[in-house]
Amino acid sequence: MRTRFLLSLGLTALATTALGTTALTAAPASADSPRADHYVDCSAPSDGQGTARSPWNTLASVNAHAFGPGDRILFKRGATCTGTFAPQGSGRQGSPIRAGAYGSGSARPVIAGAGAPDAVVLHDQQYWEIRDLEVTNTAATPGKRRGVRVSGGDAGTLRHIVLSGLNIHDVNGDDSKDVGGSAGIIVWVEGTTTPTVFDDLRITGNTVAHADRSGIFLFSTWNRSGWGGGERGAYHPWTRVAVSGNTVSDIGGDGIVVGNVKGATVEHNRVDGFQKRSAGYSAGLWTHNSDDVVLQYNEVSGGRTTRDGMAFDVDQDAYGTVFQYNYSHDNEGGFLLLCNADGAIKDAVVRYNVSVNDRFRGVENCGGTIDSAAIYNNTFYIGDGVSQNVVNENNTNLRNVTFANNIVVKEGAGTAALKLMSGGYQVRNNLLNGLSAPSGATGTITGGARLAAPGGTSAADYRVLRGSAALRAGITIADNGGRDYFGNHVPRTCVPDVGAHQLRSGC
Repeated sequence: MRTRFLLSLGLTALATTALGTTALTAAPASADSPRADHYVDCSAPSDGQGTARSPWNTLASVNAHAFGPGDRILFKRGATCTGTFAPQGSGRQGSPIRAGAYGSGSARPVIAGAGAPDAVVLHDQQYWEIRDLEVTNTAATPGKRRGVRVSGGDAGTLRHIVLSGLNIHDVNGDDSKDVGGSAGIIVWVEGTTTPTVFDDLRITGNTVAHADRSGIFLFSTWNRSGWGGGERGAYHPWTRVAVSGNTVSDIGGDGIVVGNVKGATVEHNRVDGFQKRSAGYSAGLWTHNSDDVVLQYNEVSGGRTTRDGMAFDVDQDAYGTVFQYNYSHDNEGGFLLLCNADGAIKDAVVRYNVSVNDRFRGVENCGGTIDSAAIYNNTFYIGDGVSQNVVNENNTNLRNVTFANNIVVKEGAGTAALKLMSGGYQVRNNLLNGLSAPSGATGTITGGARLAAPGGTSAADYRVLRGSAALRAGITIADNGGRDYFGNHVPRTCVPDVGAHQLRSGC
């Protein structure tokens, strides 16, 4: 398992001696001094004034207050507040409003939604940072239900939202997504009159467990394809979006979905167990209606069913998507979906990833147009008892896809094949062990891959050893990202090794 660099974004500050409090958790001071600190202790016997000596003890009291730039809302560690945390107000640049924890010990304050539509909600607000809370939202039966919702509608640009260090679990939502859908964390935009976007949205270092339908979900009706009731082509992407260092597990449907963004970074996330309860189609980590999204250093496993059930997805109207340096394993639906059913895919790159014992299909494309995609220098290992269609095509629409420099190894019981239709994939210089090359493939390598420890549970087990037929066997790709899965330099001007590991650093 790859080491993940989770962001440690705890809130710290010391209480005054006069208050007799051992520790306050609050964000580092901004350029502007805080306007006021507000305290919430839902275990207190009576409702107070929101001060350290006389804290509020209900969320209703918190929600009745209008907060301003620099304010801090501090919940007592170990106490549980039941209902919805829906604070009012917005901060300003350099002086956000911050919600976090105070008190001794390591237990987070708990916001228990108890079946409300949202446990935590911000709507048409900006300059907020919410950290270090535990959030649940469970009722006797599933319904439209979220842990944390951030939303906007006909509001223009909403800036600087940070969700960090949250422990969100047991959200028994229904099987709906998009605007109004159910999730551990959901950020959505709707409206018809004023294009609305988020700028500087950071979702970092959170844990989302046992949530339905989605783990983390970003969606806007201002998209290219007209999803969710929006006008087709009325595209207004969000900017400066980062989804990083999150751990998402036991999810009913989609793991992490990042839609309607430009230049977003999605990295160092762990998704384990998705599409476990949904009757729909879900993937582990995917993007749609987006530009230039980079998804890297993620690990995705435990996808269930073949509706879709694969780790990664470049979905409709995603342009310039890059999936690189990811580790996928043990997903029933496979490794990658190119789903262009309602909109074209352009300039997709899938490189230097490792796929181990993903089932059913390695790569599948939906109907529609793939203007351009390149799948190169990945390593696919298909072990004993596992079958996979390494490429599974189901239509003859325009598919301008290059499949090159990949290692595919099939061992033991089960089958593997590239099932191609004419006029689409260009298959070049792939190393194939345990399966045959498809008609029209060129430069196929059949010598032994010599993987370090095939069948192992770490991506490092799929390095190549000296003497591998993968060495110096690829085609040159000028804009190759500059390094392999393991961080080794990849040459641009001479023949590279095939697969996700570049054993030689030079020409």
